[in-house]
Amino acid sequence: VSRIRAAVETTRKIYERTFAYVQPGMTEIEIGDYMQAQLDELGVGSAWHDGHCPTVNAGPDSPVGHVGRTEQTIERGQLLHFDFGVKQNDYCSDIQRVVYLLAPGESQPPEPVQRGFDTVARAVQAAVDAMKPGVTGKDVDDAARGVVTGAGYPEYKYATGHHLGRLAHDGGGILGPTWERYGDSPYQVLEAGQVFTVEPGLAVPGYGYIGLEEDVLVTESGAEYLGPPQRELVIC
Repeated sequence: VSRIRAAVETTRKIYERTFAYVQPGMTEIEIGDYMQAQLDELGVGSAWHDGHCPTVNAGPDSPVGHVGRTEQTIERGQLLHFDFGVKQNDYCSDIQRVVYLLAPGESQPPEPVQRGFDTVARAVQAAVDAMKPGVTGKDVDDAARGVVTGAGYPEYKYATGHHLGRLAHDGGGILGPTWERYGDSPYQVLEAGQVFTVEPGLAVPGYGYIGLEEDVLVTESGAEYLGPPQRELVIC
């Protein structure tokens, strides 16, 4: 767990550098290349395949998921979404962050963007609040997914989270719905000492994708974040 915590801290540092670097007009490839250079500088590796780590989604037209970076540019009035992790001392982090680039004349994000962000942040917290030994992955997924759908958004088409360890997707347990493709995995019970990601998300039409992902330790009495969660939109 201490090694995962250290990887999370390194990831946080790279994100902070990246947020200061980002400018309107940059491509997903440019931003990803900068983040890859930070890995080299800090002497750590990617948590998954370099071509997809980081994933960078610029604006509303960028495909979401573990997809390759493109020449799509990020412009003012759009969301910039990241999925990124490092491998450090044989253990991985896996963290998503989101940035909003203010449009000319804006002093704060528009209501649809802020509402979307607040919904995802609440869904993350609902999942973490539900995590404790003995509950199932389905229970945790229900808590997070219910926040998103309860706010009027479509449900996300993936599990709320997965095991994290020596690999970014490690172990067989998930925090997920009882969809056929997941088999019995959502019924596995959580145990103290396990580490999971928590990663709900939603799209804001015309602006882009909002996905937050935190790395969370199951404890004897509940769960704790392994690094500071994103509570507010990063504004550029």
